[in-house]
Amino acid sequence: MKLVLIIIAMILPGLVSAADSLTLNRVVTEVLAHNDRVAAARLMEKSAREKAASAGAWNDPMLMLGVQNLPTSLDFKEDMMTMKMLGLSQDIPYSGYKGLESKAAKAEAEAEGKTREEVEREMVVASRMAYYNFYYQNEILKELASQKEIAEQVVEAASAKLRSNQGTQEDLLAAQSDLWRIETEILSAKQLLDEARFDLNSLRGADINTEIGTIESPEFAIIPDSAETWLAQAEANYPPLRRLAYLSESYQFSAKAANRMRWPMLNLSGSYGFRADSEMEKRDNMIGIQATLSLPIFSRRQQGKMSESMKAMSESVDSEARQLRKDIEAQLRSLLHRAQRLQESLRIYREMIIPTSEQALKSAFAGYAANRSSFQTLLNYASAIYRDKIVVHQIANELASTMAEAEKYFVEVGGER
Repeated sequence: MKLVLIIIAMILPGLVSAADSLTLNRVVTEVLAHNDRVAAARLMEKSAREKAASAGAWNDPMLMLGVQNLPTSLDFKEDMMTMKMLGLSQDIPYSGYKGLESKAAKAEAEAEGKTREEVEREMVVASRMAYYNFYYQNEILKELASQKEIAEQVVEAASAKLRSNQGTQEDLLAAQSDLWRIETEILSAKQLLDEARFDLNSLRGADINTEIGTIESPEFAIIPDSAETWLAQAEANYPPLRRLAYLSESYQFSAKAANRMRWPMLNLSGSYGFRADSEMEKRDNMIGIQATLSLPIFSRRQQGKMSESMKAMSESVDSEARQLRKDIEAQLRSLLHRAQRLQESLRIYREMIIPTSEQALKSAFAGYAANRSSFQTLLNYASAIYRDKIVVHQIANELASTMAEAEKYFVEVGGER
């Protein structure tokens, strides 16, 4: 029984670690579900859609109750024209301006929806960059730990040389200084890793001090040969562009609605009068029907100016959209060129520089042991190898962040990896 419990105790930590493994997809999901900026944007969209649902509704009818032609004696039977009246009045928006106002409000709500999408994409990009930063800072810390082991080997080699009178005290001191220097870099790397963890947890909506266990290596998206594909996707999907299109449409509907409000307003009303019978005769009840048209003499100019104002706002938004397209093209082409150069730099480091540096370090160790190379040569190669490996992680982090920044222009939020 004890053996079973020991085996279970050994297995469970591995299961927990696997379950707690942090993936990019999980981070993105948590950010979209728990980040308060996303929640605020969604509430603003909900508010705009609720407001749009009520736009364009007809004015409420007016119920009229009263007495007509009542003598000062307050005798309802004295005069044959005295009657109790029940009436109903309704404004008729025959010009169609209410429908146009409804369309304008719906277009504005759609624009608010695109604002929400923009916030979501920005948070997705932020979460990706935070994930990449944490992952690569962790990899840099691992490289520094490996380099510490190499530095300790260099110290041992220098100490052995000194004991055999083949080395100098200065070589040993230089090796120890290099080891201590790496230890200080490890402290700085741990600080940067903590900062990256705090940032990532904040975006996820988790407790800031939550420890992050295993984290999966991010996959690089395919970099296209030209920016044309990115540009076409951005034109169709980038929320700020779509938002400006909806705003322009909303202003156009508002301009048309203001023009329609220059028309005379129609009001229809009807009433039913109840007359009391006198002792001499039976009196019939009476009905009344009335149509009134307003005369937009003074408001006509005001509504015309309002229409012109809305048209100017629509043209302003269209101009902004044209400039935004130019900015997007410049940004995407710049990001593509940066990604291509970073990818090539990463390839050179991984396929050429790192293997060469590793081979040079092995040769330097062998040469120093055989008195064929100096201690300074060994120290230089030992320092170069880990700095090259750290540069690899820095380039990979920059490349991943560049791709995340580019993808915010065209990747659907619902399709995050």
